[in-house]
Amino acid sequence: MERVARILVDLAALLVASNLAFDLRYHLDWGAFLDPGPAPWGALYQAIPYLLFGFFLIYATFGLYRSQLSRREELAMLIKAQGLAFVLIFAAAFFYRGFSYSRGAALFLMPLAFLLTLGGRFMLRIGTGALLRLDRVREKVILLGFGEETGRLIEGLARPDEAYALLGIVLRAGREAPEDIPRLGDLADLEDLLAEHRPDRVLLISGDLRHAELIAAIDTCLAQNTPWAVVPDLYDMLRDRLMMDQVAGVPVMGPHGNSIVGLNRVLKRAVDLSVAILLLLVLGPIMLLVALTVKLSSKGPVLFRQERVGRLGAAFSLLKFRTMRADADDSLHKQVMEKVIDEGQAGDTDGGQAIYKLKDDPRITPTGRWLRRFSLDELPQLFNVLSGSMSLVGPRPAIAYEVERYGQRHRRRLEALPGITGLWQVSGRNRLSFEKMVELDIHYLENWSLGLDLRICAKTVTAVLFSRGY
Repeated sequence: MERVARILVDLAALLVASNLAFDLRYHLDWGAFLDPGPAPWGALYQAIPYLLFGFFLIYATFGLYRSQLSRREELAMLIKAQGLAFVLIFAAAFFYRGFSYSRGAALFLMPLAFLLTLGGRFMLRIGTGALLRLDRVREKVILLGFGEETGRLIEGLARPDEAYALLGIVLRAGREAPEDIPRLGDLADLEDLLAEHRPDRVLLISGDLRHAELIAAIDTCLAQNTPWAVVPDLYDMLRDRLMMDQVAGVPVMGPHGNSIVGLNRVLKRAVDLSVAILLLLVLGPIMLLVALTVKLSSKGPVLFRQERVGRLGAAFSLLKFRTMRADADDSLHKQVMEKVIDEGQAGDTDGGQAIYKLKDDPRITPTGRWLRRFSLDELPQLFNVLSGSMSLVGPRPAIAYEVERYGQRHRRRLEALPGITGLWQVSGRNRLSFEKMVELDIHYLENWSLGLDLRICAKTVTAVLFSRGY
């Protein structure tokens, strides 16, 4: 619902901005710069559906409709999305004469659309916050039990952008309630507590309840017509999405499987081959120029080969244009990745923000730094795609000494072919922790579709254009 509201606010802001831009362009006297006159409203309203749809696609590609978007991320994405949108608008205004476009009106549209979109989203955030503070809107919740990871659940319920009100917690007699959470009573008092507080839902923490207590609590909720839900004591598994199924008529719960199997895997491979061949034909001259630049800029081979871990742990030789000195070793990178994987710590900082890599890697040549900035060093991996050891889109190809430090859950990212680009690369890349990268990779595996691959590829193009490759 929140995403739909943001889309509607953005489209309304663009509609108002386009009308204001025409008013400013044609109804005010700008002297020698622009001549006033009758505004071609008919042409404007013919173009507006295309304008709105184009802006929507660009905004969606830049991730402006993601959930839990911080204000800083939203502002940065909006600036970049607006920049690309206006480049396309001016190109259309210059090259296409099917409508009576005005470059002056487009120029006014730039600041108006940005300010109105930003203002609309600000007002939406204020309105949503005010709405979520209303008692009638918030879902009243009672916790039954407290486990090791219940603190995370309590933090989530307390978030201002969540429509929940935690009434309190019910525990076994003699147990202490956590700080700042009111204790409503004991398990034996559950029936009276439900009648008194009338919660919208009871959350049963199965890890803290005996089987008999859990069944009794569910029976009490059913008798009081109170909705209930069980929070399983499977936190490590719950970090992946779970699905319900039946085995011999008995309901069971388990993690989603890998979607890139069977016909999906065949389809993805067919697309990989077709697109890789096309890209090699189109980008061949650029790759030759890059190869010549690498050869002339420093000593050593043009191509860098490194053993990586592919699908199901199979080793393969990854190809890149060399961006490091020929005598560079992996010891420094290995130390950084040990800290990132084992301890969850950042490898370095960039502008005060944590990044999970080494920012100023002394092994990289000046030419290599420029190639990495535009991700040109990745182009030879198209040959890895042709050979079947990689895909266009997939998890980042891991190094063997990284996989040695993986836990069981981390190894799920090895269920698919590694990719030249992926969900991690277009969602924050090295500013995301290792655990977040694993979460994104698992999400990709469980929710794969050609549409998802297409969106990731589109975001990759914008990332390269805006020099966000590193």
